[in-house]
Amino acid sequence: MTTWSDVSARLGRNDLPAALAYAVIENRLTDPVEIAKGLDDAWTMCEWPGRAMDYDVWLNLFGLALADGEYLHDGEIRFQTDLPETIVLYRGAHADHERGMSWTTSFERAHWFATRLAMFSGPHRIFRMEVPRDMVLAYSHERRGEWEYVIDYSQIEDDDMVEVKPEAWPELLDEWRSSVSSTPGGG
Repeated sequence: MTTWSDVSARLGRNDLPAALAYAVIENRLTDPVEIAKGLDDAWTMCEWPGRAMDYDVWLNLFGLALADGEYLHDGEIRFQTDLPETIVLYRGAHADHERGMSWTTSFERAHWFATRLAMFSGPHRIFRMEVPRDMVLAYSHERRGEWEYVIDYSQIEDDDMVEVKPEAWPELLDEWRSSVSSTPGGG
């Protein structure tokens, strides 16, 4: 049996999504647990995973690794019922990428994404959305510290995404920082 380690050996981080897709398409990687390992690795290591492969390809890969009602939690398959019924998420993005699979519970992280490339690519915005747990495909924090949720956004309506106006950013940053500093272990 081929493992994800076999497939991903000696590849660069931005090559991982394509390697995962090809290994699955070629039936070299068929075990759902190994596909889940590949998903966790390819998603968390790639610089812009949502741009590395089409949305439908990612959805199909998650569908091969996860049964209904499951999601990946830092690479481990868990039940969505372990999550709150709804989760408040944020996304900082350029206008060309406002609809995406990557969201975060961290307003600070969304702010970072909204501001890190703004001087090169123009203004970015931050959106807030309440997401039902059945839209969650994965959660990752261990590798990159981003409190990232990967969601199936096919059910999102335009009015579900509420823009957080820039004048509210300082207060929300302060609230986030206060909540993290008051949490045992810092978050």
